[in-house]
Amino acid sequence: MAIDPVIIRNELDVLGQELRQLLRDAGARHADSNAQTSSEPVAAAIDVLSAALNEADVEVQRLIRARPIIATAAAFAIGMTVGLLLRRS
Repeated sequence: MAIDPVIIRNELDVLGQELRQLLRDAGARHADSNAQTSSEPVAAAIDVLSAALNEADVEVQRLIRARPIIATAAAFAIGMTVGLLLRRS
């Protein structure tokens, strides 16, 4: 059961878009300026997080392509460790 980074990135992009839309809707419903100014830092944080995740995704893909055998062995070892931990609890 492998986790595809492309699927995760797409899901995070969709989540970010939905969150931006919710913030816009909330800002439109609340006429006072407090609602709009409080949503701006959240929207900025979402943009920063999205950019950081995109950079991390590119870096992970580069590392996996550079050392595919080591990446496969690491994924196997992590999977076995998590499986053993879950089996014991």
